Amino acid sequence: MLRKLFPQQTTLSTTITWFRSLSITPVYHGRPPPEVFTGSNWQPPDTIRTDHHPEPIGVPDDWDKYNRVVYPPAAPGEIQRTGYVHHCRTYIRGNIKKYWFLAQMIRGMSIDEAIKQLSFHKLPTAIKMRETLIEAQEMAVKEHNIEYKSNLWVSQSFTKRALIVKGLRRRPKYNYTALHYRYFHYMVRLEEGPAPGKEGLYGPKYPELNVRLEKRLEHLNNRKLLGTIA
Repeated sequence: MLRKLFPQQTTLSTTITWFRSLSITPVYHGRPPPEVFTGSNWQPPDTIRTDHHPEPIGVPDDWDKYNRVVYPPAAPGEIQRTGYVHHCRTYIRGNIKKYWFLAQMIRGMSIDEAIKQLSFHKLPTAIKMRETLIEAQEMAVKEHNIEYKSNLWVSQSFTKRALIVKGLRRRPKYNYTALHYRYFHYMVRLEEGPAPGKEGLYGPKYPELNVRLEKRLEHLNNRKLLGTIA
């Protein structure tokens, strides 16, 4: 391949100079990513997904960029915007299907209750998830001006598949077994305020049950027997 690109007359020093002349600066859709997002254009399509962007959110590089968002001042009469902080722990060894339940378990809990629940869990990676919550709690107080560290709750908590490293294990009689070393990212978002709980986060478990029951009773009470004197 190199012989096709460079004739035999070219020397090694000429080849090295040509390689050094190439631009190795990463380009993101023709322009570098902005550092701070302000105003209504705080989610550009090349860095953070909006509602109309087809790619899923959850990349660790984009997840931390939410912390650099600068909102305009709230006008009098508007709802006060609560503080929040995004944090993630990357490349944790473990199966994503096993630890997804832990991430969903602590959603809607207060930060103290979530740390307490993860402290008593038997899975070993729960300790790393607990450390991630403690790091996010300290980051909220030191870097994001949150007044009370206990006045936080877990609004988003999920895992994302990161890397799968394949290996081989030698077996008797010239047999081999494929091994899979799985890694995942853990994303968390803390918001300021009291914890809404599971019902406040997801809504009632069966919101339409009472309505369906009333309609069913009304249907049974309004039925008539045809061909009778009633």
